[in-house]
Amino acid sequence: MIEIIAIILQILFITVLCYFPKKLINISGQINIIQPISIVYISILLLFLSFISIGLYYVKVILLTIFLINLFFLFKEKNYKYFIKYRFIIFLTVVFALSLNIAVDLKLGWDAQNYWLMKSLNFTNGGNIFDLQNFPRPDYPHFGSYLWAVFRSVSILDHEYFGRIFYLYIFLASIYSILDFIEISDLNKSILFLLVVTILSNNHFLSGYQEILVFTYAIIIGCFFLNDNKKIFKLRNLINLSICFFIIFWIKNEAIIFAFLFLISIIILNINNKKGAFVFLSLFTFIFLFKIILAKIFGLDTNLQSGNYENFQIENLNYYFSLDRILIILKYIMISFVKVPLYIVLTVGVFVNYFIKPDRINKIMILNFFLCHVFILAAYIFTNFPIKFHLVTSIDRLIFELAGFNFIIFVIFFNNLKIKKLIG
Repeated sequence: MIEIIAIILQILFITVLCYFPKKLINISGQINIIQPISIVYISILLLFLSFISIGLYYVKVILLTIFLINLFFLFKEKNYKYFIKYRFIIFLTVVFALSLNIAVDLKLGWDAQNYWLMKSLNFTNGGNIFDLQNFPRPDYPHFGSYLWAVFRSVSILDHEYFGRIFYLYIFLASIYSILDFIEISDLNKSILFLLVVTILSNNHFLSGYQEILVFTYAIIIGCFFLNDNKKIFKLRNLINLSICFFIIFWIKNEAIIFAFLFLISIIILNINNKKGAFVFLSLFTFIFLFKIILAKIFGLDTNLQSGNYENFQIENLNYYFSLDRILIILKYIMISFVKVPLYIVLTVGVFVNYFIKPDRINKIMILNFFLCHVFILAAYIFTNFPIKFHLVTSIDRLIFELAGFNFIIFVIFFNNLKIKKLIG
């Protein structure tokens, strides 16, 4: 019973923490997506705190202060009404139910046990980012593990899974928010939300893998894009997107590539706005180089995947591009269709969207979808790990990340087909 109460309090704490005052959100120009932009604000603050190695006690004080400020404005601005809508109650019910599932089934994925939890325990036990150079896989970014430690520390019972409840909450909040852009009734949005969560429930997103965070922030990028895609190069939009990209850089290395491909797709299809494209590319380049510089300062490895791609040898091109190797890769990509059913919808949707309405946004998404697959093929073609082992242990999670960066396709798919006329 105590654990159930603790879980409820944790969820309520995160809910208020991730709902900033409307006056502050107005400054960012993202008033229509309060929760996603609030999650980004909290995330960039925590990322900064991880850099300066402030103790978790002081982090808890900062978060509690933000919680109390948000709670005050929640009642002052009468925003509490947002939380008593039946659609949001359904959302919280799903968060609670899956949180209970985490509490009951404490099994962690292999990477989570051997890398991410260990990094998290470093922060929980008073260590800082500089200590991570002495841990296994110093090339793996730290931010997901830091979030795990922070939200474990703010929980009443101090169990590790309370940190993963934060993962779960923002994951579900991102899906909940982007579905707002589908032009159907709130009831049908709730049904669709439950359907999407059910489809994704096979993707180990409760067992400590960091792909859930990449998926989450990628969908938040999608929210920013859909919220104001006609003014994507407006300075405040560029800053918000750049902040989100920077956060992703500190979660998974391959997510940097996905983010870059999304950026390139936007720039190519908005090439007429040369000034905006130049500013966007410059911001992205700056935050990427800033990430590399910080990693060097902290003594962290900046390789994409240590022990793998740095061993590439051009004289082995015939080996890399052998027919057997390519067929194995294609085979496991096809298997991923089953493991990540959403991937089937996105694959069909990207072509249907373009066929129905070949406008700028659908051109961006079909280009991004294509570039993402080129990257995935290249990642496995040039791997120096045993090819089957590498595919079996990672392809479905990589496809899951791809789904996050292309979730916009799902939203446009519904709107383009005028589903609202059929189901409300």
